[in-house]
Amino acid sequence: MKKLTNILGALALVVCFASVALAGEPQDRLKAGIDNVITILSDAGLKAANKRTERQNKLRAVADTFFDWRELSRRAAAENWAKFSPKQQEDFVTTFSELLQKTYIRKLEKYNNEKVNYLKEQIEGDQAFINTQVQMKDKSIPINYIMIKREKWLVYDVFVEGVSLVKNYRTQFAKILSKDSPEELLQRMKDKIKAIDNGQNVDDKVGG
Repeated sequence: MKKLTNILGALALVVCFASVALAGEPQDRLKAGIDNVITILSDAGLKAANKRTERQNKLRAVADTFFDWRELSRRAAAENWAKFSPKQQEDFVTTFSELLQKTYIRKLEKYNNEKVNYLKEQIEGDQAFINTQVQMKDKSIPINYIMIKREKWLVYDVFVEGVSLVKNYRTQFAKILSKDSPEELLQRMKDKIKAIDNGQNVDDKVGG
């Protein structure tokens, strides 16, 4: 009986450690992605003006490894997603992800050695909630991530100071689609991308 108790105790420890390891997987995935972004932003060899395109391409490549652009796009479109044809859905995902990356990469380029602290991780089924804090010189900014389990954990929403990226765009898209067609929305997004490429409109308003 004592031997059986020892075996069961050992199994319990194995399960316990396995659970801890599994619980850290989403945060580890997120941290790896953010660390890669910081490495690129900190690379002195990529800071020159003539390296900007290369730097941005590297940042986009990293973002593609830990963001679920389709899930993010589908949730931002919400009930309007069903109004898009399959081809429009694919175009929407491609265009929206490019818009997001170009909008926020421009902001990331202002990085000045801020530190990212990982505060809390909560896993509920196939979703994970990661609370982080960016420590700046004069203040701390809470940035929380929601991730979903696919073949690997991927981000599909980001809350900056309590404001959801998905909800922000969902409100904009709903307003546009209440009057205009999916094609019109897509064109507005493409026009916004062109404006960003020309050094204009770095805010997150579509068609604004």
